[in-house]
Parts: sequence; structure tokens; C-alpha cells
Amino acid sequence: MLLKIKNETKEFHNSVEKVLISHLKNLNTEEEYADLLIKLCGFFESVEHKIHYILKDEMISDLSQRVHVKHLKSDIYNLQRTFTTVENTFAHTITTVSYALGVLYVMEGSTLGGQIISKMLFKQLPNLKENDVSYFKSYEDETPAMWTKFKASIDANEKNIDVNEMILGAKQTFESLRLWLLQ
Repeated sequence: MLLKIKNETKEFHNSVEKVLISHLKNLNTEEEYADLLIKLCGFFESVEHKIHYILKDEMISDLSQRVHVKHLKSDIYNLQRTFTTVENTFAHTITTVSYALGVLYVMEGSTLGGQIISKMLFKQLPNLKENDVSYFKSYEDETPAMWTKFKASIDANEKNIDVNEMILGAKQTFESLRLWLLQ
């Protein structure tokens, strides 16, 4: 099932990745980096909240560990900026467990790329400190293990998941994030 999701969302993944990498490559200052984090926080805050509300620990037993917005806010604060909560209407589309798992698939999968992005950021903005990139460093050395646990949870619950709904959730998350980043 996960291979099917990966294959069917590849185009959407590549599309948002191009936009994000373009943003990252054009960062020249810590202020610009903070602006990007604020934008990401605006997208993910209500989305993460809704995912946790819908999924609880129903299928993902370690869901309480899968929080990323707190890292975004910490990085923003460490960069001496503030964040005002904004309404992301995309969160309203998350209404089923399978769709929420598709959204979480995108968020958890992004932690793998975050490991590469954090290294890129340190080269590009050499004054950044470790605690300025906690969002992209995510689970640190545990990132591959956390991804493996996520995949195992999906595999273990496959019979209870509507794969088409999960794919739709992943596709729409990728596309909504791409459009959010282009604003």
C-alpha cells in the first residue's frame, strides 16, 4: 500500500519540493529563513492539530511524539521572531482517519528530507545555530527509525485504511502546501 501511495503521489511530491527548494536556495539571511518558518507554521499548525484530533492514537501508537509545529515555533522564537496563528482552511478537509493518515504521510515523509535541508541551511546561513533548525532536524538521529515505525503502523492497519482516501489526503496536502508556499 505504501508503495502505491508513493507512486501515485510522486508528481505532487516533486512539485512541492521544487517550490520549497527554490525558497531555500534563495535564502540570504536569518530573517528570510524565519519568514519561511513562519509560513510553514501557518500551514501546519491547524493541520497538525486536526490530524491529532482525528487520529488520536487509534492507528499510530506514538502519535503524541509526532509533533512538528512546536519545533517550528521554537525555531521562530530562537530567531527572535514571533508567530501569529492563522487559519489554514485546508485543515477543514481533514475529516476521515484515512485522509488524515495521508496528510500525516506527507508530514512524516518530509522529516527525511529535513535531514538534508538542515545541512544545506548550515552551509547557506553559517550563523545559524543548532536550535534554529530543530524543525528540519526533526527526530535527529531517530528520523529513519520514526519513519520505519510510521510505515509499520500503516502496514499493520492496512485493512482498516481506505487507500484511495489516504492517497487523496497526501495529494491534496502536497498541492495545498505548494500553493501556500507560492503566496
